[in-house]
This record gives sequence, structure tokens and C-alpha cells, in this order.
Amino acid sequence: MSSIIYHSSIYNFLRFVNWHKTEKTVLDCGAGGQSPPLGLFYSLGYKTAGIDISDDMMNYAKQFEEQNNFDLNIIKADMREIPFEDESFGNVFSYNTIFHMNRKDIAKALSEMKRVLKKDGLMYVNFIYIDDNTGNNYGEEREPGEFWSTIEGEEVLHVGFREKEANELLDDMEILYEEKKEFSIKYPNGFESTQAYCEYVCKKI
Repeated sequence: MSSIIYHSSIYNFLRFVNWHKTEKTVLDCGAGGQSPPLGLFYSLGYKTAGIDISDDMMNYAKQFEEQNNFDLNIIKADMREIPFEDESFGNVFSYNTIFHMNRKDIAKALSEMKRVLKKDGLMYVNFIYIDDNTGNNYGEEREPGEFWSTIEGEEVLHVGFREKEANELLDDMEILYEEKKEFSIKYPNGFESTQAYCEYVCKKI
């Protein structure tokens, strides 16, 4: 198996999972892509499941599974209607996904993530902030904080949150970790951006 590098946010969530000794089952909402975070959990013996609404992202994940001999159990589904029973997983997460839907659907998706999470289980989610200056490059602002742009021929939504706004959606959980991250990136093509987002690790109570 080739060396796989996952985002530091996933390792941080795993740290909390290990601390709290949750059941070794995990669901990723938005699980597709070229390096699915579920691969880390799978390699550590977790029973994994994932959902994604994008055929392209699922195809990337399938290639990843074949290259690494993983079976991550990723299916096509919508995180606003997660096709699993109540309290099915010890851990649930969504990385860089939930802000691609409007605020009403974000609330619905979070409700579904909480529903399938076991009592005392852990949930990770992140939100971009409205002061993330990449928002200026996300396209047309059709509703306050909701930016639409066209990426590879498809319309994509980015929703920016005000600071602490997301806490209102998580007030029925115990917030174990909350961190705003802001940093600047200069890309090889000369483009520079300052990114701002907040990460949460929460416990179902």
C-alpha cells in the first residue's frame, strides 16, 4: 500500500475518538474524493460507511479503494436523508462538505447526522466563515452569505457563516472542541487567499 497523507483535521478528530473510546464504527457524510478520510479509520480496524451524492466523487473513491485494497462501504445517498437506522454509529463526520448546501438543508443534514449517532458518540463538522476572503471568488451572492459559482460545468454553492453562528445548530450537543482557523495561502499560479473556517468536535448527550 502506498503512503497516504490525510488532512490534519481528520487526525485531530481521531484523537478525540481515541480519548473517548467510542464504538469503532464511523460514518462519513461526503465520503468521496481522491483520498477518502475513511481510509484512515479503515486501516485502524474501524467498521466504515460513507455516503456521497456525487457520482464523480464516488468514482474517485472507488479508484482509491481498488489501489489500496480497501472496502470503505461508500454508497450514493443524500446527507439530508441518511439511509441508516437511528444510533447506528459510534462516530459521524463531515469534512468540507456541509457548507455546500443552504442553511435550511445544513440544519436538516446536521439533524440526520445526530440521529444516526449513538449516545455519547462523537461528531466532527466544519464550516467556512463569511470573512473567508475566498468567498469573494465563490461567485454570485444570491442570498446573504450564499455564493454560487460554476466549477467544472456544475453550479456549486458555498455558504459562509458568521462567527459563533454554527453553535446555534449544535446547542443540543456537548462541544468538546471548537477552533477558528485562519491562514493565508499562495498558490503556484500566484493566486493568494486567506481562508477562515471553524471546526467542531461534539458529543451526543
